[in-house]
Amino acid sequence: RPLFVMLRSISAFQLHTSTCQPHRSITTYLSSNEDPVAENSGNEKESLLDTTFTSEIGSKAAISDSGFGESVPYVPLSQRNQPVSNNDSPDFFALDGDSSEVELLKQNRVRNIAVAIASFAVAIFNYGWHFTHPVTAVEILASMQKQSAPLTAIGNNGKPTVIDFWAPWCSSCKVAAPTLQSVEQEYGDKVNFIMVNADDGRNYPFIQLFGVDAIPHLALLSGEGDVETALIGPTSRNVIRADIDALLNKHEDCEDEVVPVCHEEHDELPYTMFDAFGNRPESRRINFVER
Repeated sequence: RPLFVMLRSISAFQLHTSTCQPHRSITTYLSSNEDPVAENSGNEKESLLDTTFTSEIGSKAAISDSGFGESVPYVPLSQRNQPVSNNDSPDFFALDGDSSEVELLKQNRVRNIAVAIASFAVAIFNYGWHFTHPVTAVEILASMQKQSAPLTAIGNNGKPTVIDFWAPWCSSCKVAAPTLQSVEQEYGDKVNFIMVNADDGRNYPFIQLFGVDAIPHLALLSGEGDVETALIGPTSRNVIRADIDALLNKHEDCEDEVVPVCHEEHDELPYTMFDAFGNRPESRRINFVER
């Protein structure tokens, strides 16, 4: 055993001197120092010299190939008894924290993939549902009626008003439903949109008041509640937009008197059709009071 310890010490020293200093022969080193294994037999000395000479040749070959001595990877003491993985390039410096971080990354990746798959499935289901259950024109009109402004808003909040008289059986009303919906979404809170179902008996007095004799009947009122015109039948989006823009564009109109009287007026409507109040102009202004 002393010979084995001596052999390892000499090999390490020889490797160090071969990389940092000019090469020295192990035979010279042994001859210039006191023999540490004098009590051993001559055969053991010859075995020591042969072994160290072989180690010396290996060190020379490694140095000549790379210019440096061969390096041995450091393995922490706690991991020296653990089996080495079969990876091509095992990470000898990996700690326990690294393995837990890798595991966390794997879990996040699985979660992200699951979320992506679920989102795609929901999108496909939503598309399939709308494809097999399309929103009908009657549903659009009924939905707009539920969101209608109250009648008391006419002439009381300063906003123009669009009143649409419709019925579920009216084919022309169904054709005009998407157009009217897009106009309502475009102007939003700038205009009062009111839907009136002509099939509902409770709306009959309202129908008489506006002189409705055909549907769809689209009544356009100013911010003061004056009925300006009524568009009968399916109407294009541009025509409705042009008349609403005229109602929204207000300016002061002053009368030439001793004391000028000024009041706001809107632009003249570019498109007019049916005037239900032509023979009763005094009833043109509509104003509902909540009781």
